[in-house]
Order: sequence, then C-alpha cells, then structure tokens
Amino acid sequence: MNKYALLTCIFIMILVVNVISQTNEQKLERFDGKLKKIADEWYLNTGEDFFKLELAPEDFLKDKEIVLESKMDFSCTGILDGEEIIIYNISISDEVIEIREEEGKPLWDTKPDKDIYIVDADKCIGCRLCVKPCPTNAIRMVEGIAVIDMNKCIACGICIEGDGKRYKGCPVDAIFIKK
Repeated sequence: MNKYALLTCIFIMILVVNVISQTNEQKLERFDGKLKKIADEWYLNTGEDFFKLELAPEDFLKDKEIVLESKMDFSCTGILDGEEIIIYNISISDEVIEIREEEGKPLWDTKPDKDIYIVDADKCIGCRLCVKPCPTNAIRMVEGIAVIDMNKCIACGICIEGDGKRYKGCPVDAIFIKK
C-alpha cells in the first residue's frame, strides 16, 4: 500500500469516527428535582433517577450567593455523563447563574499552580482520540469539540504528546498549554 492510499484510509477512518461520535454527543439538558447531600457530594433526585452533581467549589458557590440545602427544589442545565450531571448553570428564584462557559470551561479559578491545557476549537476535528487516553477523564466532547476540565486535569501532557503506546497525541495539534 502506498503512502497516498494509507493517508486516504486514515482520513476516512477519522471521518467515520467523527460522524459516529457526533451521533453519541453529549448535549446540554435541563434537570429538575430535589437536592440531597451525601458526605461532601451533592445529588439530584429527579423522581425517576438519582444523579451525582459536578458543581463548582464551595467558595465559588458562596461568592455567587448560591446556598444549597438538602430536599430543596433544584433546577440546572448540564451534560449527563454516565450517572453524573456536569452543571453549566443553576436556576434559583428565576435567576440563572452560570458556573461554566458554553465550551465547558469553569468560571471559577482553576489550579493556577500548573499549566492550563486548552483546546483550540477551530483546529479540533472532533476525532475523540484524546478522550480515552486521559488518565483522569478530564477530556470530554461538547458539540463535537474536545473540552478539558482543568479541575480533573493533572497536566500530564498525554493529550498533547501521547502516551508512549498507541496514542501519539492530538493529530492536528489542537491542544496547547497556556502558561
């Protein structure tokens, strides 16, 4: 097989993976129910299901004057990731309080003592190759674009440089480090 044929096959495979992943993309949804705190974690009982909530840090919630109590009615918009809701905004008394940008980036300070990993949305082709090798599940797809949750990211560099095994890093150099 010549180089041209091999490159064509790889390109077609990336396109197929991209099309398949877009049909399984996670979309923002509205969730309503009652809150429950177990240990230091918040959960939402929708009446049909019970979901863990990925909220902002307590300090951020206090700064935004968000007071959560068990058994209170709770509405939010977020992405369902397995049995967990990654919250983007919270509705309290007809007021919507944003806690993440549309791309999923948290509005609170992420760990400033380490490099910040960013995905250039214009370069990302949505191939999903970076998602599985991430050891902390910090990368997920949002509307066909990889998004890195810096609260989960340990700045290992696998998404950029590869894992030394099969994954060789972002094929289009869409991930970079912001110093």
